Amino acid sequence: MTEYILAVDIGGSKYMIALLDSHGSLVEVSYHKWRTLSKANVIDETITSTRELLGKHLDKSPSMIGITIPGLADPRRGIWLKSSFSGIGNLSIGSIFQEEFGIPVYIDNDAQACALAEKIFGACKDKENFLYMTISNGIGGAVFTNNMLYYGGYGHAGEIGHCIVVEDGYPCKCGNNGCLEMHAAGPGIVRTYLSLAGNSGPYDKSLDAKAIAELAKKGDATALKTFQLEGYYIGKVVATISNVLNPEIVVIGGGVSLSFSLFEESLNKTMDKYLFKSANPNLKIQASQFGYNGGIYGAAAVALSGKNQLYNWANLSLG
Repeated sequence: MTEYILAVDIGGSKYMIALLDSHGSLVEVSYHKWRTLSKANVIDETITSTRELLGKHLDKSPSMIGITIPGLADPRRGIWLKSSFSGIGNLSIGSIFQEEFGIPVYIDNDAQACALAEKIFGACKDKENFLYMTISNGIGGAVFTNNMLYYGGYGHAGEIGHCIVVEDGYPCKCGNNGCLEMHAAGPGIVRTYLSLAGNSGPYDKSLDAKAIAELAKKGDATALKTFQLEGYYIGKVVATISNVLNPEIVVIGGGVSLSFSLFEESLNKTMDKYLFKSANPNLKIQASQFGYNGGIYGAAAVALSGKNQLYNWANLSLG
C-alpha cells in the first residue's frame, strides 16, 4: 500500500504545500506568496491551502505531515522558536497542525530538513559526512556527520548564515554586523548590486536576486561582479567549515542555487585559496538537484525520519 506524506515548506517570501509518496514522487505541489507574514497569518494561510490541496486528492490521504521552518526550531516539541528574518517565534506549529488534521506532525529547521532530503532522496544517499547549505531569502546550513544530523549542544548547529564575512558589514537582525546572510542571501545580492552600481537609495522591488542573475547572464558587468562576490563570500565560509568538519561533499540548495553557474568559478577560486587541500583532497561542491522543491523534499524527509526513527531525533512526533 502506498504511503503519502503532506509536506509544508515555509519560507520568508512564500510557502509551498505538496502531497507526495514515501519514495519522493510528487502528486501535486502548490506555490503561494504570503499576503502578510505574521504568526496568525502563517497558520491561517498554510492550513487553508493544505485543505484545498487535500480536497483534490481524497483517495490519497496522508499518514503524516512534515513541516520545514526558516530559523530556529525545536523538533522535539514541534515549536518554531525564532526567525531573525521575519521576527516570528514561539509558535507551536506542530501541535496546531496535528490538532487540525489528526495525524502525526514532524517539524525541523529548513536546512536540517533539506540535508535529510539529500540523504534520503538526493545526492548524499551514499555519504556519511556532508554539509548542506541553503541560500534563499536567508541562509541556513546543516551538518551530517557519521551518518547522523548534528544538532550541537543547544540544538541549533548549522547556522552558517551568521558567520561573519565582512567586518562591520550590513547589520543583521541576529545582532551582529557582516553576517553571510546579509551579504549573500537574496536581499544581500540586491544590496551588493546596488552598492556596486552606486545606488544606495530606494529601488524597484522587482529587482531581486533572480532579476540580477538574468542581468548577469546577459553580460551586465555589475551583475557579474555581484555574483563574483557571492562566490567569494560563500567560498570563504565553506572552506573554513570544511577545514573543521572534513565533509565528503557540500550541497548548496535554495533559490539562489539555481544561479550556481554564475558564482561557481569564484566559489572554487576562493575554496582553492582557503581550503586545507591535503586534509580535504576530494571535496566536491554542487548545487542541489531539487531546485525550488528542496524544502518540499525536506519536509517529506523530516516526516519519514521522525516516523521511522532514522536519526538521532527519533520519537519527535507530538502524538
